Amino acid sequence: MSAAMTEASPLEFGLSVSDPRHLAQLAGEGPLLAPAVAAFLGDAEVLALLPADCAVSHLYFGSEFCEHLLPDAADLERALTLARQRALHLVLATPVANDALLERLAELLPLLPAGSEVLANDWGVASLVHGDFPALRVVAGRQLSKMIKDPRLPGEQWAQLYPAGFRAERQLRILHSLGIERIELDVPPFAGSDFFSSPGVALALHAPYAYVAKGRLCKVGSLAQPAALKFAPGGACRRECLGVVEVEGGQPGAGGKCGASRNSLRTAQRGTTMFYRYDAALLAAAAEAVRERRVSRLVLSSL
Repeated sequence: MSAAMTEASPLEFGLSVSDPRHLAQLAGEGPLLAPAVAAFLGDAEVLALLPADCAVSHLYFGSEFCEHLLPDAADLERALTLARQRALHLVLATPVANDALLERLAELLPLLPAGSEVLANDWGVASLVHGDFPALRVVAGRQLSKMIKDPRLPGEQWAQLYPAGFRAERQLRILHSLGIERIELDVPPFAGSDFFSSPGVALALHAPYAYVAKGRLCKVGSLAQPAALKFAPGGACRRECLGVVEVEGGQPGAGGKCGASRNSLRTAQRGTTMFYRYDAALLAAAAEAVRERRVSRLVLSSL
């Protein structure tokens, strides 16, 4: 159990939404219970991770992976209204930043109620929030928690060559200097039972998809571009990725337990980012981390 967790601290549940058009599907009053979450995601397998009586406590809105998906003020206001109606805490998800995104964040952050969380995947964003918006809370996103998550790893020994760095003393000093009390993680291939042991900060776990890597090139966004501009960064974005997912591989059933070849990890790409879906072994590892309270929050999302 994390040092940041106590018996008095209930396990929290987050639901992540990157497409503002999907907010309407969550409209209503009262708690969002497990069956409603599974129906929203179109994914009955997530029920294995959720206690039957659990209710969503946090609404994640925005994108960890693409600056073009940072919500505008109108969409953020819609998400805040939904959060108030359903008694949810809002978490603004933010990606790696450039100067233009920092300027947009400076307009969005004042809209957030005191105590809201900003999921930062960029040290500059974390510094901006900590220094200029002290009423908000900074959370370290998955891109600040470096680890090897290549689904092509042939065995556990390869993963051990590059252990996750989120427990490193220097990393923890940086986190604490920015007021960060929680970091967010995926389940990597070959995760052992001690992967979620306490690092000195609280842990949140994302499921049932892990991000593998992100770049600057958006294949689906390039399709409508002239030949000279295809597959180049910096092009116009029409948010094509919100309607298209490229399924790229995986051999279901080929790696049924930790320590075996992980060919069972099915991969997909949305926009600039590649993901894998947890197989039976990783779903079991996630369920164990939740059951044993090694994490303080479980965050569910679709691709």
